[in-house]
Amino acid sequence: MKAAPLAILLLLAGCAAVGPDYEHPTAPQPTAELFAGDGVEADSLALWWRDFHDPVLAELIEQGLKNAPSVEAAIARLRAQRATREGTEAGFYPQFSADGSYTWGRGWGAGRRDWEDQIGASANASWEIDVFGGVRRSVEQAAAEEARLAYNIQEVRVSLAAEIATAYVNVRRYAAQVDIAEANLALQERNAATIRARFEAGEVARYDLVAAEAQMAATRASIPSLRQNLLASQLELDWLTGNVPYATQPRLAETLDSMALPDLSPKLLPNELLRRRADIRMAEEDVHAQTAAIGVAEAELYPRFTLGGTLGLSSPDLTPWSDYSQTVSLGPSVSWNIFGFGTWRKRVESAKATLDAVLADYRDTVLDAYREAETAWVACQREAERTGDLRAAEQANALALDIANQRYEIGTISIDDVLTRQSSLLSAQENIVTHRATLFTNAITLYRALGGGWSDEPTPEDDAQDLTQNAPAAPLG
Repeated sequence: MKAAPLAILLLLAGCAAVGPDYEHPTAPQPTAELFAGDGVEADSLALWWRDFHDPVLAELIEQGLKNAPSVEAAIARLRAQRATREGTEAGFYPQFSADGSYTWGRGWGAGRRDWEDQIGASANASWEIDVFGGVRRSVEQAAAEEARLAYNIQEVRVSLAAEIATAYVNVRRYAAQVDIAEANLALQERNAATIRARFEAGEVARYDLVAAEAQMAATRASIPSLRQNLLASQLELDWLTGNVPYATQPRLAETLDSMALPDLSPKLLPNELLRRRADIRMAEEDVHAQTAAIGVAEAELYPRFTLGGTLGLSSPDLTPWSDYSQTVSLGPSVSWNIFGFGTWRKRVESAKATLDAVLADYRDTVLDAYREAETAWVACQREAERTGDLRAAEQANALALDIANQRYEIGTISIDDVLTRQSSLLSAQENIVTHRATLFTNAITLYRALGGGWSDEPTPEDDAQDLTQNAPAAPLG
């Protein structure tokens, strides 16, 4: 009969846990066709930077994904959460404790002067029977939070790869702009020298010389700012790749023209986007964790059943072992916050309201993903439409400058016309560089919006296990 209470408790422990079971949240579905095309397959997004056919870019991104402190911090947070989850799972098992003591005392008065030793030791065991599933829900919540951090590692990698690529494009862009400005400055210096010689010979007015020198000075003044922008982008690239300042500069000798623009027609549907983006997976795990949190709160409304036992030894002095007092106790106990229902019911209400907020955040994350991906896709298309006209404008301005120089030589136009054509050509050349940089940054933004930079193959648990042991040099894929 004494075993009956234990059998009943163990039977109850197998009952379903209180609180709602997790259900995958329903995502908003667009009615219009989004970012559909015949180009990039979803699986090829894992290492998208290799599509630019730039070995320096690929090397920098893969180095950053291996060495960047932001990735190391994300992995460390996952390890911390895994330890928390494993500690929560310990609640399924008995807990043991032991203590011992030795006291020495002396009493006196009324002619009494004696010494007394007191020795005691005890071992305690307790096992909370998870009748209503509070421990199970706590473990479920901790596991969802762990999975969220596993996806967070991927989100950090996706963002980091895009930021490194963007900084790399900016380096190429400013380097090209410096080259253009210096080439134009050299041309203006030659023109100014020619005009000075003609002025000294009395062939042109002083105004022509002053105007040419003013334009030359303005171009020269623009170069330090461009060099500063170049240096800032180089230092950003150092930081993003986990390097000290100036570590990457020796590898950045090429211009923006060395990069190839990849095919940017994604072959993704909205549902595939939801499974690729790590931030959406993280939002799903937030819903899972908060659903479990309701069960944790509801379990506090019910009694807690515990099996406990104690083994104790004590003696008033250092007597032989056979004279020690020995105690043994074993039995179930129950505790119930009967007068705390108001507090715990409100905590349940709070957990349910928080779940509503987390579900709304999930839908917002999905809608924002649709917006970001479609905006990036349209931006790629629209910017590409400008290429032909910008090239034509550059060629036309170069031809117009040649004609202006010829007409100025024979005196049919003024120096202002020549300087205007020089400024227009410089602007057209800068527009081409900015346009190419925008094409690349738009492509990077699209890859990032489509969840590029990691593979969907490993589970978060497998992925996290690999990451916590040996961080790979490149995203999983």
